[in-house]
Amino acid sequence: MNWAGIFGTACLAIVFLQSGLDKLFNYKRELGWIQQKFTRSALYPYISTLFLLLTVFELLSGVLSGMGVILLVAGGATEIAKWGAWLSVLTLLMLIFGQRITRDYTGSASLLPYFIAGILTLFLLNQ
Repeated sequence: MNWAGIFGTACLAIVFLQSGLDKLFNYKRELGWIQQKFTRSALYPYISTLFLLLTVFELLSGVLSGMGVILLVAGGATEIAKWGAWLSVLTLLMLIFGQRITRDYTGSASLLPYFIAGILTLFLLNQ
């Protein structure tokens, strides 16, 4: 059994389910915080759409990763876990891009361990 792949996928599932569900259940508050952060950005007119897209990507990343963990444990099937990890890495790139656009370099740097974990998980699932 690929325990490292399972644990990496589980980590991604936890991170993105929590973040996506938080955005879903506290949508107005989270959107307001993001709008405030992007006030001086060229992306400001598109923030509502981008925030919705980010929420969908986070939820899909978390759900696919969670399903991937279950399938990995149940029989070793890796395809859904790979899709979850791939989408998680893409979602992290979106988040890092947003942090860099707003010049939140500390916030951007704080996402790099998650990005590295996502890349490592993809590598481990392809072994």
